[in-house]
Amino acid sequence: MIRDRILSGELAEGDRIPSETALAREAQVSRSTVREALRTLEEAGLVARASPKIMVVQRAGEDRAGAELQQALRRQNVTFRDLHEALLVLEPELTRLAAMRADAAATARLQGNLERQSAHLDDFGTWCELDREFHVEIAEMSSNPVLVMACRPISDVLQPVLESFMTSPELTHRALDLHHRILEEILVRDADAAALMARKHVNDLRSIWEQAGLNFDLRISDEAAPGPLASAAPRR
Repeated sequence: MIRDRILSGELAEGDRIPSETALAREAQVSRSTVREALRTLEEAGLVARASPKIMVVQRAGEDRAGAELQQALRRQNVTFRDLHEALLVLEPELTRLAAMRADAAATARLQGNLERQSAHLDDFGTWCELDREFHVEIAEMSSNPVLVMACRPISDVLQPVLESFMTSPELTHRALDLHHRILEEILVRDADAAALMARKHVNDLRSIWEQAGLNFDLRISDEAAPGPLASAAPRR
């Protein structure tokens, strides 16, 4: 009930949440139920405690929402196969839209990212972070907030996994070459070719994974990053 009021705008950022007693009376539930509901909203970042007895509305930021989505992915015991399939759906279409909608400022940021990637081919942790930024930037260039929200947690889950097997300059250079080819298609606004290169890039990632001798059904978990990858145990 409270969440609906916040999301609808009936309760605005900074507004005081009614007292536990008032909420319990209105919803015809116990005060302990109200306290649990408020605790859930606080954990979600929708309300904050202004004092021991006063709670106010606090809009959940994108970072908080993204972190929650990322944790939800981990709780589902996703595998590399799951990530690969999701990337095959998302990355080509995001890149297609980027080629259609990108402006000069966005492509300049992408070019700058590739220059930094080129300078860190031997620094695998930094390179993997720049790789994440590259793909998030393409998502942003799509100008589709729904797709951006879907892309970010996947990128965040994938980055530490990349660090576990992108461990040679040959591999980072191989990926960088594909990044350059994607940017070239975006610059000439060839949406179909850009999508095709994105698909090639995702499938090349799978090839690198398999060449490293890793199980395609390996579970991705917090324990997998950045140390040894989790075992390919059956899903719970």
